[in-house]
Amino acid sequence: MAAGPTRRVRWGLHHSVVAGGMVAVLALLSAGPPEAGALDAAHQAATASAVRPAAEIPTRPPRRIGPPAAPAAAGRTPAAAAAKPAPAPTPTSPSTPSSAPSHSPAPSHSPAPAPAPNPAPAPSPAPAPVSEPAPAAVPAPAVPAAALADPPANIPPSPNFLSVCSGTHYDNSPACVQAAVAAFDHARATEGLGPLVLPSDWSSLTPAEQLFVVTNLERTVRGLAPMAAMATSLDAAAVGGTEQSQDPLPPAGFPASQWGSNWGGALGNPLETVYLWMYDDGVGSDNVDCHQAGDAGCWAHRHNVLLPLSCQDCVMGTGFDATGYQGYPAWAELLVETSGQPPVDYTWQQALAAMPR
Repeated sequence: MAAGPTRRVRWGLHHSVVAGGMVAVLALLSAGPPEAGALDAAHQAATASAVRPAAEIPTRPPRRIGPPAAPAAAGRTPAAAAAKPAPAPTPTSPSTPSSAPSHSPAPSHSPAPAPAPNPAPAPSPAPAPVSEPAPAAVPAPAVPAAALADPPANIPPSPNFLSVCSGTHYDNSPACVQAAVAAFDHARATEGLGPLVLPSDWSSLTPAEQLFVVTNLERTVRGLAPMAAMATSLDAAAVGGTEQSQDPLPPAGFPASQWGSNWGGALGNPLETVYLWMYDDGVGSDNVDCHQAGDAGCWAHRHNVLLPLSCQDCVMGTGFDATGYQGYPAWAELLVETSGQPPVDYTWQQALAAMPR
């Protein structure tokens, strides 16, 4: 049986900034997927080791990656809280002058001595205040610098989950999940991070919810704010991206001050997809927009997962289509800093409630 085209994924980075009620969109979408024969020899050599023999699993279509746009301005800055005015100082009243002198005759030259005033008892000194020490601040977990920087080189999945998970259909089998989690643990260890721990209800989550959870787990392990919830309208936009094999955009009218989106196809599990976005996106990977060092697309999809949002209001949209990419599974996500309160259908708090204690 002849081997099919190698697996490739398309991802993209987009930002928009709200200004005067208009949204300026900075986005570049790549053209359609390259033909199987269009891969150059260097790319074929770089990806050959990651492709399973055709006899083991059905072949996957090529993976695709989209170019990133230039970063936009940072997310909306919360309005500064109005400073509470200091209370006006109580004015010191001037001494009240004594009443006008009486018109009684002047006192004789031998006035009676005035009675000695009874001195007021000296007030007891107030006890010295005992200052309670301020509670010690809980330090934020130290995050190694390497965890936020781009890896010096691609970290091929080890073990190679591409030889375990199916690329032709959604694969949440224990073997696939275990291989992908082990690959995450290996890659995280190179950055000084702890292992990936999935919620106990992982197998009962929808594919879109799983994508939301693993994206947030990659953010929070590095000290970044999680996306608070999956917004229903953004989920619909993400599904639209899977159906069209392109990076999703925020829907018209959705208040988005900063956002980023990713897309991936021919991958059966969201763990595979996020792994490749995070750890195998540099020179020599399947990232078609990273041919040589310095290309704008190199590691842009990792940057998107780790988008440094202020997260006053951060929501996410995730989508999965079992046949969205040429009949194969497709995934898409959309991370948004918003100023609204859109309806949501799954929250990060629900995911945390299912984390092992």
